[in-house]
Parts: sequence; structure tokens; C-alpha cells
Amino acid sequence: MVDPTKNQAEQATETPDVEASAFDEKSNRDELRESSQQFFRALFRTGVHAAMTPVAMLPEEPRQHFLSAGREFTRGLAALTHELSNVFDKMAEEVKGDAERDR
Repeated sequence: MVDPTKNQAEQATETPDVEASAFDEKSNRDELRESSQQFFRALFRTGVHAAMTPVAMLPEEPRQHFLSAGREFTRGLAALTHELSNVFDKMAEEVKGDAERDR
């Protein structure tokens, strides 16, 4: 905005506040990231709820059995990935040791 009380030379030397605009950009990015996270979480919850609708229609005993089987499956999958990561760590250490010995 032009200030009529200042002459043209004073107006030309004024620069926009760079720090304020950088702060606004950062806050806009943070707000966008948070909104995106909330949206995708809601989308995920909706998908899980839709996938679990047939299970919710089961009688109590089969539903509990199905849910406990799902928990067992995820525990087994987590244990498998943990063991695989341990094996990869051992392999990486062996290769690193071999490389150091070759030097």
C-alpha cells in the first residue's frame, strides 16, 4: 500500500517482512499436513468400519473367535517381521566385517 506522507525514495526502500511471510508459509504447511493426516485417518477408520460390518453382524461367539484369530495373525506377522529384521541385521554385520577385513 502506498503511503502518501512518504516520498517515492522512502517507499522504494521498504521491503516486505520476509520473516512474517516465511512464518505464514510454515504455518500454512503445518495446517495442511495436519488436515491431511486427519482426513486420511478418518478415511482409514471408515474403510475399517466398512470392512468389519459383516463381522459385526455375526453372533457374539463367532465374532469373538474371528477377532481373536485376527489378533493372533497380526502377532504372528509382527513376530515374523521382527525375526526377518534380526536376520538382515546379522547379514549386514557379516558383510560389514568381511569388507573391513578385505581392506
